[in-house]
This record gives sequence, C-alpha cells and structure tokens, in this order.
Amino acid sequence: MQPPTACPASRAASARSSLSLPERVLLALALRRSASAADLRRTCDESHYRAWRRRELTGQLTRCFDPDAIEGLDVLDFGCGTGELSALLAGYRPRSITGVDIDRRAIERAILSYHEGADGPCRPRFLALSDARSVPIRSASIDLVCCFDVVEHLADMDTAARQWARVLRPGGRVWIWWSPWSGPYGHHLDSLIPLPWMHLLFSEASLFRVCAEVYDAPSFVPRRWDIDPDTGRRKPNKWRSTTSFQPFLNKLTRPAFERTVTAAGLRIARREAHGFSGSWVGRMTRVLLPIPALGECFVSYYVYELVR
Repeated sequence: MQPPTACPASRAASARSSLSLPERVLLALALRRSASAADLRRTCDESHYRAWRRRELTGQLTRCFDPDAIEGLDVLDFGCGTGELSALLAGYRPRSITGVDIDRRAIERAILSYHEGADGPCRPRFLALSDARSVPIRSASIDLVCCFDVVEHLADMDTAARQWARVLRPGGRVWIWWSPWSGPYGHHLDSLIPLPWMHLLFSEASLFRVCAEVYDAPSFVPRRWDIDPDTGRRKPNKWRSTTSFQPFLNKLTRPAFERTVTAAGLRIARREAHGFSGSWVGRMTRVLLPIPALGECFVSYYVYELVR
C-alpha cells in the first residue's frame, strides 16, 4: 500500500517550518510589504505594463541623453527584448535601427508589434542571436549602441563590450543605463521581496527559499512574467530549484564594468551615479555616492556614455 501523498498546503507548511529564524522574519516582512494597486496593474496587466515600460524608457532616454542626436545615425539596440526601446528610438529619425536579443520569443513579439511604438519613418528590424558572443552586424557599421536595463543581465560582459567596440565606427558611442548589484534593489526580486539590500544581508540560498514561500503564498499575485503565455496559467515555482542568480544576474559592480569596457577599447566619456530621488532620503544619501564601495550601495542606477 502506497503512503498518502502530502497535500500542497502540508508541503508548504513543511517547507516553511524548515526556514531559519532570520528567513522567517524576512518572509513575514516580504508578505507584509504587498504591492500597491498601481504596481499590480503595471506588472500584471500586459497593456498597463507596455504603457508603463514605454514611459520608463522615454524618461531614461530624454533625461539622461540627447535623443535629437539620434537623427541620421545607424543605431543598434543591444538586448532589445520585445522592442519597446527600438520603437521609441525610431521616432527620432535614425537612418537605421536594429534590435538584437538572445530571447527568440521576445524577438518574435517585437517583429509582430514594433509598429505599435514606431512613430518615425525608420522601420526597426529585429534579429534573434543564436550565440550572444556573435552579433550578426558588420564591423564599423554602427554609430550608436543603446543598452538600457541590460548590462546587469549579461552573462558575458567581456564579449559584449568587445562586440560593441567591433560594430562601432570610429567615434561611435554607447549609451548605457544600468543598475549595479550592490544597489538597493540590485537583487531584482522586487515582486517577491520588496525590501532593499536583502541580497547583501542574506545568502542566495536563503533568498530563494523565501522567494519560494512567497510565490506559493495565497496572498501573492503572479506577475505577467509568472504566467505561461501558452496556457495562461501560473508557471511552476522555479524558486524551489533555483540555486544561483546567474545567468539572470551577473552581480556586476562599477569597477568591474569600467575595467571591462576600457579593456575592450572603449573610452568612458561620461559617468553619472543616481541614488534615491524625490525625498529627504535622496538628499541625505547623495553625499555618500562618491565613496568607494559604500557609495554604490546607494546607487539606484548608472548612466554611461562610452566612445570608440
């Protein structure tokens, strides 16, 4: 006679009881810090997400760079995802724009929906990379590489930097917007553990154990990336088998990034560290940003402009 199979509730209770005391405290805090209604609309509804994503990218582009300089340039959107940035860049009249990504499904969606955001006469083209180490773009054929929200996810930063240097014409530039590992939300676990610096206080194993419990909690609302697009159902709980942030996050820091891009032959023309904004906390911590090692813990994002 086979022993009875434990029900999901009992399995969850058993897993929760195996958490250490600090992990239980983190779990309780994570469950209490539930997302706001606005955040849930933005992260759960596809149309709201796309509108929010376009607003975010527009802000990144217009606040941090000069989009009017794009006119007449050959542009590469490196890590284009589903094409939102490429469509936005098309409105500034580049000569050409090409988006590349290793996510084939994202590229397929970009090809189908690019026209929703392509306001200008330039029609973006999208290419899926079979190998991130080889970008199918001719050498010295690009004037501008744009890389927004991507650098911290690159499994091979060295190769990416060399590819940028290879495809750029002399004097060509790279515009980068990225979040460092040591920053408040460098863990990218906001939907599960909406608390800053937890990746600096807890081990990866502890974070993933807590994420697994949050994901299965009745109060947790799955986000758009938690839903299988083919079935419309919640994906299985990947956190129970996750053992490392890699390859999703490369734990990149500013010194390591700068060593990599300069070794590839790119010159750093501009670097800006942006911390908390819009509150007394932002004003108070701004003086900490220049401090080596410690300062990066208060950096929400970096802006870089590199020159070939």
